[in-house]
Amino acid sequence: MDDAMSLEDRQLGEVGNAPRASDDERMSTTAFICGRGRVGKTVVANTYVQFCRQRGAMLEAWNSDRQNETHTLSVFHADASRPATDGASEKGYWFEANLDRQARERFEAVLDMAGGDPMVRHLARDVRLVETMKRRGLRAVAWHLLGPEPADLDYLKLSMEGELFAPPATLVVVNTGVLVSGRSAELAFAEVCSHRVVVDALDRGAKLVRFPSLECMSTIIDQGLTFADAMRGVTKPGYQPMTFLDQTRVEIFWKDHIPAFFAEIPSEWLPTMSGHNAEIHEGGLQ
Repeated sequence: MDDAMSLEDRQLGEVGNAPRASDDERMSTTAFICGRGRVGKTVVANTYVQFCRQRGAMLEAWNSDRQNETHTLSVFHADASRPATDGASEKGYWFEANLDRQARERFEAVLDMAGGDPMVRHLARDVRLVETMKRRGLRAVAWHLLGPEPADLDYLKLSMEGELFAPPATLVVVNTGVLVSGRSAELAFAEVCSHRVVVDALDRGAKLVRFPSLECMSTIIDQGLTFADAMRGVTKPGYQPMTFLDQTRVEIFWKDHIPAFFAEIPSEWLPTMSGHNAEIHEGGLQ
C-alpha cells in the first residue's frame, strides 16, 4: 500500500478501488424511515411507496420491522422484502444484500425500520455508510419521524452525534397524524421543534417538513387499504363501510395534502418519477 495514501483511503481499503458512479449519473435514492416506535413510520413509508409508485418510480419496499405483524409495510405491499427473522445478524445480512443489489441494479428503495432499531447506525459506524453509498451512486436520505414528545428526539440525537448517520439529505418529519384530533400542531410540536437536537440538525442542512393528518387513517390502516381503494369506498369483509364524508377526506388528503407535502422535499432527495414536477404539484379534487 502506498505510504502516501490518505487515512480515509486506508480505512476504506479495497472499497476505494471498486467501480464508481459517474459524476453526471443521477443517484438512486434509499429512504431510511427511522425513529422511535409509535411515531407513524409505517404510515409514512406506506404513503411514500404508494405516492412514488403511482408516479412511475422503480421503487422497492424493504421492511425490517419483524416486531410488528399487524400494521406493517408488508400488509400493504405484498412484494415488500423482509428478513427471515428479527435477529440482528440476519437483519444485517438481509439489509447489506439488498443494498449491494441496489448498487448493481440501480433502482430506488425505501427502508421501514423498527422503532429505535440501531442496525443502520451500527453499519454507518462500521463502513462510513453515507459516503460509501455515494461512491456507488446511491443517495442516503434520512427521514427522522417525530411525534410531540421530547423522547421522540432520541433516535435523531444518536444519529447526529459525531455525524454517525447524518447524510446531507436529512428530513426531520413532524407527524401531525399522531396528535389527538383537534390539538394544535403548532402548540403540540413547539417544544420538539425548538429543541437543540432539531436546531442543530437544521443548522447542518436538514429540512423540517410536516406530514399531514387524516382523521380516518386508522380505518384505512386496519383494513390494509390503499388510498385509491379508500377513495372508492372499498371495504374488506368484517369492517364497516366508510362514510362518503370519510371518502372525501381521503380524497383531499391524497390529491391535495400529500402532493403538497412531497413538493416541500428537494427533488433529488426523491426517486425518479415520470412527470415528477407536473404531477407532484397538481392540486384540487378531480
